[in-house]
Amino acid sequence: MEPIITVRSVFDFRGETFCYESDIALPPSIDDIDLFLEQLPNRVAKQNQLDVISYKFEILQSTDMEVIRFQSRIESNEVNLPMYIEEFLEIYQEIGSESYLLTIAENYQLNVDENPQIAQALKEAYQLGNTYKPKKRKPTNNGWC
Repeated sequence: MEPIITVRSVFDFRGETFCYESDIALPPSIDDIDLFLEQLPNRVAKQNQLDVISYKFEILQSTDMEVIRFQSRIESNEVNLPMYIEEFLEIYQEIGSESYLLTIAENYQLNVDENPQIAQALKEAYQLGNTYKPKKRKPTNNGWC
């Protein structure tokens, strides 16, 4: 089961209250939280058929979003919803790998409850892989191209 969050943004515009919700699939790890947050309003707008060239979209971009639902294979006591998306992403960076490690263990028919050393080895391998993974860079827009 792929981790999915439901985000919500509520704001007032021209005397009306607007509430936009979207389901967002989460990647195994979020390398650049700032880039993820920057792209989030566009994803919410697209799912809600909101024109990205509008005042409503500009307000959506500047409104704090909150996570109201989190579906994953793992349960965490640290995730007390609703919470602001920035807060959630910090927690997800710590717990998100658990879901993928459980999937790997199931695919190879490993019982991590009976063999906690296997679970620990998988976690350390995951952390090592993340440590040496090249970071994605934003394309530069210097006008020379």
